[in-house]
Amino acid sequence: MIRKSFYMLWGTQTVSNIADIVYLLSLITLVFTATGSLVTTILIPLFRMLSKIVSGLIAPLVLSKYRLTSILIGSQFGQFVLFASLIFYLNSTVTPAYVIIFLIVFGMSFLDGWTDPARNALIPRLAYDEGLMKANGFMSISDQIIKCAGWALSGLIVAIIGAIPTMWIAAVCYLLAMIFTAFIRDPYASPRKEPAVVAITDEDTLATEVVSESPAQQPVSRWEQLSEGWKVLGRNRRIRMLAIIDNIDTLGGAAWIGAFVLAFVVQVLHQDARWWGFMNASFFVGSIAGGIFVVARVKKLQKNAFPVMLISLLAYVIITLFFAYNVVPWIALILIGLSGLPVQIAGVIRRTLIQQNLTPTETPNVMSAWSVLSNLTFAIAMLLLSWFADTFGMSNMYLLAGLLTLAAIVMGFVSRAIFREDYEGYVQDKKLAASK
Repeated sequence: MIRKSFYMLWGTQTVSNIADIVYLLSLITLVFTATGSLVTTILIPLFRMLSKIVSGLIAPLVLSKYRLTSILIGSQFGQFVLFASLIFYLNSTVTPAYVIIFLIVFGMSFLDGWTDPARNALIPRLAYDEGLMKANGFMSISDQIIKCAGWALSGLIVAIIGAIPTMWIAAVCYLLAMIFTAFIRDPYASPRKEPAVVAITDEDTLATEVVSESPAQQPVSRWEQLSEGWKVLGRNRRIRMLAIIDNIDTLGGAAWIGAFVLAFVVQVLHQDARWWGFMNASFFVGSIAGGIFVVARVKKLQKNAFPVMLISLLAYVIITLFFAYNVVPWIALILIGLSGLPVQIAGVIRRTLIQQNLTPTETPNVMSAWSVLSNLTFAIAMLLLSWFADTFGMSNMYLLAGLLTLAAIVMGFVSRAIFREDYEGYVQDKKLAASK
């Protein structure tokens, strides 16, 4: 159910996450300390997001040409070289040119924009059946643990040894991630010629069928390669509905970024930044518990994945509505911790459903399109919620966040029939595939 290579992928994902957190915190600390400008400092995450959007748009060209493991190794090596160059540059100059820093950040994020879809495409190749949801649960648990401990420990390390020495830790992590990746064996990328893997349906499949090798296909144009992932998003009903649910939920989910939580703590709860740290820790603990729950109950969750996802989102909405108008700090701490549990359960299930409804050849391109769409939605959400919070207040902003997710739940409930295995389109496509 889970191949040995998955654990290497798990290792490279974990180490890469450590590298990203250490790199971001140390660089943000360095820039803010040197400039004292929040505007200049905020350019770092802005350049990262813009770069990943651009990278995601052209990722299908790279993903169709090279093996997924080769892309991961090349990307990690490139990030290591760029980051090491940045450290040497910062060490060699007293007054660094911030244009150079931002260009290097853009380059690293550009390469990282290829690793996300490559990793997501590798998971269903290395884990299958019940193992797929369990693998996603393992990834979720490690992600949340790294985020929970990483920001706190990185800040402590920066305070003790300084920003630039801390950056060397990130550089070593990038190198270790590349070494882990070298041991991953992609079963769909063996030297021998594999039988063609095709979808049994253009719209509603939960599986793939291995058929006899088809005749040589005509060369595919670059435009077709770039647009293929978007076409699958449009024509596959299950993937399309999951994308709609995910992006509407993302619009509301942006309310939980650090800046908004800090503003809520100060303006509504009337507490200082220490409570902001407590809130973040509480949310991560809830998220870790959600990942553990998925791994422990994977067999039962697998049978009713889509309904459980909707129920989890509904639980999150209820908690968010209570959180929005609560003014007691310790109750807010409990509520934000509780919200992490259903959020993580819904997230892991949604990721698993996406992977189950795509063929191995479709997954990289769709994941690229999905990444671009998610980043754009998140950027729009930050602007929308910032304006809404300034205009109507923080409590009403969290009310809006809950209502947006509620809208996603309603759409999912209305369309729940397409996720049944006896769905008419699914059955017809199965018969059509069997007759060929």
